[in-house]
Amino acid sequence: MQSWLVLVGTIVVFTLAGVGIFAIYPQKYTAEAQHTVEPISVLSSGSSFNTVNMETERVVATSTSVLSRASEDLDGTSVEALRANTTIEVPRNSQVLVFQVTANSAQLAADRANALATAYGEERTDNARAVVERTTEELGNSITQLQALLDSQAEGSSERAATQLQLQALLDQQALIIATPFYSGTLVTPADPPQKSNRPSILVFVAAGMFLGILLGAIVALIVSRVRNGPGSAYKRSKAEGDGAAGDPGDVDERDERRGDDVEVDEDDTLIEPHDDELALRPMRARTVDRKRR
Repeated sequence: MQSWLVLVGTIVVFTLAGVGIFAIYPQKYTAEAQHTVEPISVLSSGSSFNTVNMETERVVATSTSVLSRASEDLDGTSVEALRANTTIEVPRNSQVLVFQVTANSAQLAADRANALATAYGEERTDNARAVVERTTEELGNSITQLQALLDSQAEGSSERAATQLQLQALLDQQALIIATPFYSGTLVTPADPPQKSNRPSILVFVAAGMFLGILLGAIVALIVSRVRNGPGSAYKRSKAEGDGAAGDPGDVDERDERRGDDVEVDEDDTLIEPHDDELALRPMRARTVDRKRR
């Protein structure tokens, strides 16, 4: 019976502990924002980037430059906090980045996710603009050199004609890069404050508490049962029962009466043992003398 009480008590304690852990378990909220990734610009005549390396963009999305830009828009949020609580996912066969940001409040999580997605788009746009401007500048330098070479060549010569063709190709390429707009992508799905937190249901905590209670309670109950029924406990119980029986005066008197029934005394102070077939007589005095001699 005691083992069952231990088992039930352990289950109840662990179940209540599960409820208590649920009450103090910190609530976290995760907001999600989606940003498309588009080819940024035409970099050379007759060719364009029609696809984007999404693994590269995934790394760029959590780079220090993007996180620093987002941290500036979020007062009191450090770059390390954003990096530790941000996850970037890329759906299969898509050119979309999914920003998942976790925070202590629903509104803060949504604000951080939107700030990160916006910072990524701005950073990517600035990088594309820098690439285009640098390419345009390099083409301008090449055009200036060819123009000087063209001016030094004689009219009607084959060299001047070849230089004129090269110069015209560079001018066309420069005009194409400058005139072609680039579109880095957009925030197609802004993050909304999540309605539910990431904390598991109370049933999960209760079930976990009951499971641990059953497991540990069974072990403790088994130990209690073994200790209770062990050799040491059995010896103590038997000793206690023996001491109780020895301390009862009535039992002692009964044992003395039974002994008196078995022994008879003759008139000459000799003991008669009725169970001896020969009824041997043992004088008490002779026994006493013999004992003294020994």
